[in-house]
Amino acid sequence: MLYYNVNQENLTSNALFGKAEYVMRRASLTSKQPTVEPVSTPAPLSQLPPIFTGTNMSTCERAQISREKTPFSQLWQDALLPYLGTRLIILVIGLLATYYVMPLIISNPRLPAYSAYGPFPQSLWLMWQRFDSGFYLDIAQHGYARVVAPNFRTDWVFYPFYPLLIAGVGKVFGGTSNAFPLAGLFIANIAGIMMITYFYLLVRREFNRKIAARAVIYLSLFPLAFFLSAIYTESLLLGFSVACIYYARQQSWWLASLCGGLATFTRLQGITLIIPLAWEYLRVVSARYAPPPTELPLYFLARLRLQSRCYFSGLWLAVRELKNWLTALAFGLIPAGLLAFMIYGKIYAGDFFATFHASKWEWGRHISPPWRLLMYSLRNPIWGQPLNWNFWTLNIAMTFAFLAVMIWAFRRLPMIYALYAATTVLLPLSSSSLNSIARYDLLVFPAFILLALLTAKNEEQPLHNFILASFAALQAVLMVFFVIGLFAIA
Repeated sequence: MLYYNVNQENLTSNALFGKAEYVMRRASLTSKQPTVEPVSTPAPLSQLPPIFTGTNMSTCERAQISREKTPFSQLWQDALLPYLGTRLIILVIGLLATYYVMPLIISNPRLPAYSAYGPFPQSLWLMWQRFDSGFYLDIAQHGYARVVAPNFRTDWVFYPFYPLLIAGVGKVFGGTSNAFPLAGLFIANIAGIMMITYFYLLVRREFNRKIAARAVIYLSLFPLAFFLSAIYTESLLLGFSVACIYYARQQSWWLASLCGGLATFTRLQGITLIIPLAWEYLRVVSARYAPPPTELPLYFLARLRLQSRCYFSGLWLAVRELKNWLTALAFGLIPAGLLAFMIYGKIYAGDFFATFHASKWEWGRHISPPWRLLMYSLRNPIWGQPLNWNFWTLNIAMTFAFLAVMIWAFRRLPMIYALYAATTVLLPLSSSSLNSIARYDLLVFPAFILLALLTAKNEEQPLHNFILASFAALQAVLMVFFVIGLFAIA
């Protein structure tokens, strides 16, 4: 059986010895296959070889980058400046739509009126107040509906953390009618800056500065990325999700779980963070007690068999120590956000499952297999209906694009990212509704890492330039749709 070294020593052997010497050297390894015996003493984490990582860096290289402090000038140049620059461009597009498109629309009581949204400077923040924004602002000012009847539970699908922040900051801003929209906008954009900072630091730690900077610009120009600046939970939820993965990769389990709990308290999708987080914890603990060998079989099945044996042997040893169970208690913080909201629903509205009942009875969302929604959507297309809540063309295109991303992530990225992508893509598809799927896919940040890895291979950058141009053009058009209030973009 042929063996190869996981630290990529095989890449240098071809150049040093030539093909014939390289084959002979590989064949000689068959006489000294390593034996795997679980050890009872944990190995230092710094000595563990990479396992199931999928990155091109060695453990030492990643450790060196993680120890280096990123200069603020580099963070500003690579992440904050591009992100804030795209926010400024979106603001200009929104103003152009407000003053040059909205006045041309024939009066429709279902669409925003220019007389209400056009006056300056109110238009600077009113353009971001669309669709779900009204629910968050109403909850922040008046709380949830106390009535138990099903037709009064519409607002219970919106989780309380963002409205609580709006209520607090809105009172600081004076508590006027304009204070709460300004507070919602302020929180969303501060959360966006936090998110992009963590995202840059995470990708730079896993790969390098170039990949991180490129991933940031792809995320900032994604066609639905204007929602990161709107009075929506997208920037807050994505920020907590990225921070959760960041701290998990740093093995700061309590901080990671706290971020996961805040994500769940922000929106239901946050609950899925427990899956990639648990995987990462089990992987680290297993490798600490039964480190995999530095040389692995060349063939996939043999390599998988050896890795699985190390993995489960390490877990068997890990479960015997109390400290590992105590650390695992941190993961209880993630569902705690959901549990707290459910308890509040029971106390305030008399329904422990108020949020799920509202989702089913008022919004038509309930658990169903993803393929059932896909088959129904393909058989019943919706064309040319801008006041329909389902932007069918955009949603179906994004659905298949991100299903491909999900598969791609399992082949190219560390498992924690692949599991996050899979759960984030599949959960909305399991809700029996295609509405807003494109917006939900904005949360699948591994997609932008994959695009950065793909385009970084080509120095001539034609694909990179094409992606930038396509994303920017689509975002401009969809931002106009958002400002003039077309239901399809909600």
